[in-house]
Amino acid sequence: MSKFKKLIEDLENSQQEDIENSAKVFAITATLSTRLQEILHNLENPKTALPKSKLTQGELIKRYGSYPRAYAAYQQAYGIKCKWGWKHFLKAIDGLSPPVSLEDRIEKLEATVKLLVEILLEN
Repeated sequence: MSKFKKLIEDLENSQQEDIENSAKVFAITATLSTRLQEILHNLENPKTALPKSKLTQGELIKRYGSYPRAYAAYQQAYGIKCKWGWKHFLKAIDGLSPPVSLEDRIEKLEATVKLLVEILLEN
């Protein structure tokens, strides 16, 4: 009987460990899910490095490299149309946030993955 009793105790201990491990997995999943929802919300509503105030031609050239690239980025993001030239373009984008480039999105995604891995390793 003692072997059976020991086997039953081992099974109960194993079951208890499984329950505890499952609880840890659920806690990690909940944390990751919450963090991922925050990240997705931030991607949908990006906080850009440039303010919504008046952008200058110099800032746009620094960010996009040329007028055609800046115009294409804003047209794709906001669907703007205006006459050719910086003067008209700056009027058309007045008050708009700069669109987030693919490179910026990739950098944010990499940072997000690193953060999620850290959270996962902590738990």
